[in-house]
Amino acid sequence: MKYLATRAPFGLFGGMDSFFNQFHDACSTKIGFDVDVAETKNSYVIKGNLPGFTADDLDVKVEENLLVIEARVLEDTKEQGDDTTWHYRERREGNMKRSFVLPEKVDKDQIEASIKNGILSVTLNKTAESSPRSITIRSE
Repeated sequence: MKYLATRAPFGLFGGMDSFFNQFHDACSTKIGFDVDVAETKNSYVIKGNLPGFTADDLDVKVEENLLVIEARVLEDTKEQGDDTTWHYRERREGNMKRSFVLPEKVDKDQIEASIKNGILSVTLNKTAESSPRSITIRSE
């Protein structure tokens, strides 16, 4: 996606803008965030990089057999006055979202989430394993 920008023909930032704009498309296509998924004996653990986010900026929910993690990104335009002129903007308002299909042996009522130092950690506790059982076949 290209953005329209107003530039002075011989502006100070003209050369730098063209240099950095060549990387813009590659950097702006990512909508989600990086995660690691691990399995232990009793749980699955998903850890996601969300620097600068607080618990109020995040939603973690279960929708049928999906775990959905959504992060809201808000612009900091409140800090700027009417006399501010933006030369370049990459940080935008919007949402980032990741979804994960839940394994059958996850207890949907025992999911825990926390965020610390920009790392979201979601723990999905496993349900008790049912032991194999033999089924008697009747003869009719």
